[in-house]
Amino acid sequence: MLTVEQVSKHFNLSCATIRRKAAGKDINAIRIGREYRFEWVDLWSCESAKMPRASNSTRYKENLLTKSEIATNFQVSVRTVERWIVNGMPTRNVFSNVRCNPHDVTEWHLGRGVAVRDSWWLQ
Repeated sequence: MLTVEQVSKHFNLSCATIRRKAAGKDINAIRIGREYRFEWVDLWSCESAKMPRASNSTRYKENLLTKSEIATNFQVSVRTVERWIVNGMPTRNVFSNVRCNPHDVTEWHLGRGVAVRDSWWLQ
């Protein structure tokens, strides 16, 4: 089970936002005392994207990236990242916030013949 802090880091949102969403039943959570706990399947269900298959579930546990983080890592502008999204780069929108799984971004670029270094998002 995941804590508010872990979910916050995964979605790249504030802890206060995660607590508010859990309290408002926008995301399924178990309350233990004064703390919330979350299951991965509940996190994925609030992302407006396909539910990960069991064989891919590990890659979707990676922290999601903002457009700004992707732009910084690829040394391009946020506007360029927005164009990539319009051109089909997969997103996992969370509560109206655009986020991307780094593995999806990597595969999208590789599919277009762009060389991408391994684990580029961790550097």
